[in-house]
Amino acid sequence: MKLKLHALCLIAAIMLVNLLAHGSNENDRKDTLNGNKILSLVDSALQQIKRVTVTCTPKVTPLIVPNVVKVGSFVKGQDSVIVFGDYIYVTIDNIAALKALSDSITQNKKDTMGDLILYINGNAMRDIGVLNFDVKEGKLVFLLDRHSKYLMKFHPEFPYLWSKIPVTVSAGFRNGTVFHTDPTAKPFFLKFVSRWAIVFSLLFVVSIVVIFVVLASTTNLIRIGDNKSPYSLALTQLSFWTIVVASSFIYIWIVTEEIPPITGSTLILISISALTTAGSRLVDIREKNKNGLVIPAISDSFLEDILQDELGYSVHRAQMFMWTVILGIIFVTSVIRFQQIPQLDESLLSLMGISSGAYVGLKTMENKKDPDPATPEVKNQGEVTTT
Repeated sequence: MKLKLHALCLIAAIMLVNLLAHGSNENDRKDTLNGNKILSLVDSALQQIKRVTVTCTPKVTPLIVPNVVKVGSFVKGQDSVIVFGDYIYVTIDNIAALKALSDSITQNKKDTMGDLILYINGNAMRDIGVLNFDVKEGKLVFLLDRHSKYLMKFHPEFPYLWSKIPVTVSAGFRNGTVFHTDPTAKPFFLKFVSRWAIVFSLLFVVSIVVIFVVLASTTNLIRIGDNKSPYSLALTQLSFWTIVVASSFIYIWIVTEEIPPITGSTLILISISALTTAGSRLVDIREKNKNGLVIPAISDSFLEDILQDELGYSVHRAQMFMWTVILGIIFVTSVIRFQQIPQLDESLLSLMGISSGAYVGLKTMENKKDPDPATPEVKNQGEVTTT
């Protein structure tokens, strides 16, 4: 109020000076005397306004940004290493400064700590917010979620799956305010996958593959007939995708400690393999009933059995084998890179279906030869006659 009154007085004084300055010449002397008095009053009013302004101006206290004094992991023996999927903590040195800064940024909201996020190498992890704030020890707890799109940006920096990269970890607010990190703190490292997780998952995968190879070589698991008959391409494909999907599932489960969801493309791959096997078996049964009792042949080698028919190496068999291996490599690479069951492109699935369908269709043309008069004919009764 005092400031407003003094301002009004100043305006009135200025207006009065203007009126006196434009007065008649007869009153020049009186105007001069009155003008001097008015100027003196105006100067006094200005000095008082300055004093009131200085008194009313609030003192602005700069906000203090807290410092990060320690960063660690809750995993025992890994205080200087954090892995994707781990819980970590960031310890600050000034809780009062943190609260004051939070209230200033969030405008005194109820959840003043809700805007706190994690920073790695100065990059804001906007989808990794604070989970818990220990006021007593000054600890901010965060979870390195593997599904974080900001955290996945560090994946290309890992030269190998088991590598670790040095990082600077801090905390801050979503508006870009970052807490200072103590330069004397010990170095911190970020890992994509734990070494023990890789070891255990590889042990499981290798065990599955070894058991399958032993059974396939000693039994008729993927053969047409008994344990000495030729190998079946359709059964090999079905077994291949079964092992790939099962190994990927176990690997993701061990590494991420989460049960991965099975994608639609995975179900389609298994369905295509199962239908191919069923179609191949139906063709074999039909040919057997049509031509009589078929004496099983003896296996030459694995690749010759699955790539050859009665006329030699077959293009449709080679095509089916090739695309199965290619899609298998794509599938396994995606699992290792993104730690999840991949969703393959529809065009790749269509190509797999066309290749398998061509194999079943052209299989009906296999095993058909012109009758040889010198070859004995085998009938259902087991009688052998010559034509």
